[in-house]
Amino acid sequence: MANSTRARGSALLVLLAYCCGTFAESAPPIAAATATTTAAAPQAPPALEIFGRLPATRLVRLSPDGRLIAMEEDQGGVRKITVFEVDGGKTRHNVAVDEANKTRSLVWADDETLLLNVSIKHSYYCNPNVLCATEFYRTLAVRMDGSPPRILLNNEGARKSVTGSHLLAARTTRPGTVTMSTLDYAIAQGYWYSAVYEVDTRTGKETVLARGTQYTEDWVVDASGVPIARSEWVPDIDQFTILARQDDRWREIFRLENGSTLSLAGVDITGKNIVALGKNGTNLSQAWSIPLDGSPAGSLASHPEVDIDVAIYDANRHAVVGVRSLDNTDTHWLDPTLAKQQKSLQNAFKGLDVYVIDRSVVGRRVLVQVENMSSPPVYQLVDFEQRRADIVAEAYPGLDPAALGTVRHFKYNARDGTPIPAYLTLPPGRAATDLPVVILPHGGPRARDVAEFDWLPQFLATRGYAVLQPQFRGSTGYGEAWEKAGYQQWGGLMQDDVSDGVRHLVVTGVANPMRVCIVGASYGGYAALAGAAFTPDLYACAASVNGISDLPSMIGERKKQYGKGGVEYWKDHVGAASEPNVIARSPARSAASFKAPVLLLHGVDDSVVPIQQSRTMERELLAAGKKVTFVTLAGEDHWLSRSATRTRVLQELEKFLAQHLH
Repeated sequence: MANSTRARGSALLVLLAYCCGTFAESAPPIAAATATTTAAAPQAPPALEIFGRLPATRLVRLSPDGRLIAMEEDQGGVRKITVFEVDGGKTRHNVAVDEANKTRSLVWADDETLLLNVSIKHSYYCNPNVLCATEFYRTLAVRMDGSPPRILLNNEGARKSVTGSHLLAARTTRPGTVTMSTLDYAIAQGYWYSAVYEVDTRTGKETVLARGTQYTEDWVVDASGVPIARSEWVPDIDQFTILARQDDRWREIFRLENGSTLSLAGVDITGKNIVALGKNGTNLSQAWSIPLDGSPAGSLASHPEVDIDVAIYDANRHAVVGVRSLDNTDTHWLDPTLAKQQKSLQNAFKGLDVYVIDRSVVGRRVLVQVENMSSPPVYQLVDFEQRRADIVAEAYPGLDPAALGTVRHFKYNARDGTPIPAYLTLPPGRAATDLPVVILPHGGPRARDVAEFDWLPQFLATRGYAVLQPQFRGSTGYGEAWEKAGYQQWGGLMQDDVSDGVRHLVVTGVANPMRVCIVGASYGGYAALAGAAFTPDLYACAASVNGISDLPSMIGERKKQYGKGGVEYWKDHVGAASEPNVIARSPARSAASFKAPVLLLHGVDDSVVPIQQSRTMERELLAAGKKVTFVTLAGEDHWLSRSATRTRVLQELEKFLAQHLH
């Protein structure tokens, strides 16, 4: 194993013996490396820096042969990709992560080739006199022989200006190759279209496999990496189609004309059907089975309350093997053997959620991530042949064995009687009564919080605050009607749902009504400012991280950057910049209404919400004689991708909350 972030002890975990597809229901327990602790007296909360640092280890992946593990590690403040041998723990390879690059994911192409997906800020003139910024994504192939990393695709000609490509198949039956899609430019026609390439990971050589159209959305490939299906979306006529490749011709096998689209996840384990996720005329997203021969599609899996929006893809089998919801409801497995394996893993790690990250080709070794909302991720390598599990690494080793917040998933009623799902994190060792509370609306707003460990609410809980994360209307994951209920409701219904969560905590005695602060990032930052502007008596303070303050100017920025097409989303979801409601629901234009002090934090390199949004908010609050503190985060993007700035954000928040909630 690699250098451990936790001392390795051992305990008994009951796992079913599993190897090469065979289970023994009466197998003896498997020994697993875990830490053993004894009860201790109450202790001080973990240091702020532990929460602020990026995870000590993340993006952990197991090679196909089960012999190597790759991960991104923080080594003395320097982030590196480390590859080590499972047997013996010898370091096989190290790759320094350039400060300008941010690693987004890792995946093994084969036993000797690791793929790094990275992003970097890219500035360009979107108009002759307007400098814009975006994130450029690239895939790098890293060979274990120590040769320099190689950028795959999008490294020459017109494609250097394409923001990213899509890895369709990291492993194929063609040795040393991967399959990727990207945008190519049709000079004669004057538009960009989607194309698929086979790329040699050793030389970078590209071979075109298929060309789509300007309407192509997704591709599906077979085990050899060759495209066998693609989807097309023509927005002008609201038409979605799926085409299958038969005898070098593309034939339509599925069509939707109701404005819905599906996301193609891959083929199922039979290789005869496409697994697609989407609504297909239903309110909630389902998993659909679409036969490649053109037979009628059928529902594969659904849930009565939440969207099915995650497909589990097995790179070794080149197929989708299961589907589930981001809300961590039970997985619908397409392979009964994997369903049994998952059950044995859940039995071993009782009370925790177990996610299989990688399986070795022969099935002997499985890399899993074990966590819940109150327990940070721990990566374990399960060896079914040896009947044991070993800790590979931990995301937050400094939090073991600290007392963290307990999390409740519940619903409260909005003012119109609609039940609103929410997460409530309670501070450790405190009764759920008369607490200072932080309201933490998520970003997006087309997003949601999920039942996974989250460093920010846990940090706040260890500082004595209860944290409410409302899944207000407009959030994703709860069906089309729920999401569309938030359209053009910035500062309206979506904000009311958040406010009603505050009132629920006050009525039930959880919250001290004089000690409530609203904090958020991105759209959540807007919601924090809107809460202080439009319900000024509800909050003792408000903090916005990379938040929007002025809707008309934000829409104008999108138009400058992307043209007319760039504001279609904003028109549908927010409204036109000239509409009275859009103007009136801009917190910067209601600065005189603020009563609570405001903290603004914004990344200088934010390519999603320009820092001018926070500068405008500061200017208007100061002009109105209000209390405001503005902190700029040098070199930081929209997602707080660096430890130094995450730590700075927590420092400022801790000071701000202590000043106004105690």
